[in-house]
Amino acid sequence: MSLGAADTSVCATKNRNVPFFPLFAALFFIAAALAQRRPPDQSMGADFRADALPATLLEKMRASTWHAGCPVSPEDLRALTLSYWNFDHKQMTGVLIVHKDVAAEVVEIFHDLYRQQFPIERMTPIEQYQGSDDASMAANNTSAFNCRDVTGQPGKFSNHSWGRAIDINPLTNPYVKGDTVLPPEGRAFLDRTREYTGGIPATSYVVQRFALAGWQWGGGWTDRKDYQHFEKPVK
Repeated sequence: MSLGAADTSVCATKNRNVPFFPLFAALFFIAAALAQRRPPDQSMGADFRADALPATLLEKMRASTWHAGCPVSPEDLRALTLSYWNFDHKQMTGVLIVHKDVAAEVVEIFHDLYRQQFPIERMTPIEQYQGSDDASMAANNTSAFNCRDVTGQPGKFSNHSWGRAIDINPLTNPYVKGDTVLPPEGRAFLDRTREYTGGIPATSYVVQRFALAGWQWGGGWTDRKDYQHFEKPVK
């Protein structure tokens, strides 16, 4: 037998001993499990990105939500373009304004919410409401940056002022402290044992996904309940 023939015989023997099929099967099942945890996008044309503030939006911000003395510069904010499913299960595209340090992770979070088909009624920069948190909440508008005080604490900047807080479906998920409910129309959604379109219960994927990225949920606070609110304060 020639040397070449001997080599071929040895290689064939080795190949017969490799447990190829079990390895392939294991990789297949791992990939399938990951695919189940993150459902694929349901539509072409979904958009998820972060950009510098456009001049037109910055002009509106200077007239309503940003002013000298705010704790963050407009140059440190980013406009996020995010696709979402509205309450009629139609694909929409909205804008959130957040701090540049959390922009990438917020894009990823909302991309995952989109994959999970979590419903968001609307997502418009709060400048559309002249910076009025009350008007934005009443419209069930999801928003983020707004240089304003903490609710009920005049003179203390809210984490919204840094672009490090987000309010999601605020009518469906109201702020509650004692007899105060904001927005007032949110009283219709106080029974948190019920399921509401766009509601955020403690066991929801929304709460878990934000927590995974280190965000705090206002619905878990003990002195008040802010079911709409997620924040990631500066450490």
